[in-house]
Amino acid sequence: MINLTPHALEHPIEISETDYDRLVKKTGGGWSHSESHLEFLSKLHYLREGFHAGKIEDKAFLELEEKLITSWWNQGG
Repeated sequence: MINLTPHALEHPIEISETDYDRLVKKTGGGWSHSESHLEFLSKLHYLREGFHAGKIEDKAFLELEEKLITSWWNQGG
């Protein structure tokens, strides 16, 4: 299981690795578009894990994170 909300002490959200991989790879509407809160959280988790592992430069990370969050926010998520 993958904990999508590692800092949530009372109500963590966990999904299987299979579901996580499927959601992260969804690109309909562009990678920053999410159709569900689980897809949004999976992509955000994936992006942040990549950043913490040093796979994404600071500037690129900030741009991608902003785009992902703004897209979700604009959908009313």
